[in-house]
Amino acid sequence: MLVAGGQGEEDIARVIGVSRGTLRKFFKEELATGAAKRRGEVLLAQYRAAVAGNASAQEKFLRKGEITSAADRVAPSEKPGKKEAMQTAASNVTGKFAPPPAPKLVVNNA
Repeated sequence: MLVAGGQGEEDIARVIGVSRGTLRKFFKEELATGAAKRRGEVLLAQYRAAVAGNASAQEKFLRKGEITSAADRVAPSEKPGKKEAMQTAASNVTGKFAPPPAPKLVVNNA
């Protein structure tokens, strides 16, 4: 609940009476997934209210679907890995250290 409410680890540790290290050690999973679980519960409650006929919940649920629709999302550009970055850098070398051009092949079929 506290993670979903935006509380920091220091505040959460103070509220439950443990150190921050103890909180991270024993509540690692809860800290990582707490906010997502609460958002899921809220969405489920909103969905149930919308299905039950609550017009306000229906409108908000549909509007939220328009905003966060998978089709509307733009995939973040992936940063190239180390190997791809090195290959790109090697292919873009210019000047004194640039690779020589490929030789011309001459075929004489006479």
